[in-house]
Amino acid sequence: MNTHFCGGVAVETSFSIGLHNPDCGMSDMDGDCKKEPSSEEQVKPKPCCENQHEVLQLDENANLQAFSVDVNPVFFVAFIHTYVQPILFADQAFVHNTYYSPPIPDKDIQVLFQTFLI
Repeated sequence: MNTHFCGGVAVETSFSIGLHNPDCGMSDMDGDCKKEPSSEEQVKPKPCCENQHEVLQLDENANLQAFSVDVNPVFFVAFIHTYVQPILFADQAFVHNTYYSPPIPDKDIQVLFQTFLI
């Protein structure tokens, strides 16, 4: 993590792999801060801008274990047939018989002769 301080205030913080020097956009970042003169004389003026870097390092090497996947062929075919096939063929509309007219219903004999079981 890289942090840029300008005048003692954190202005920009960035996360990077490796070192990155963020800046505040000032042309003279190495110059001293323009503050009110104090009663004490400083031997070396403190620079106005400062970068701090935090580096994280692991002591152990990561061992990545390769894994293999055994797929049951019956499950694979059933999965494709159930979930993937309807998505792939969804744009094909099902053709209905639009010009089919149903037959005229037959006459109900019981109603015709008015014989009912009670």
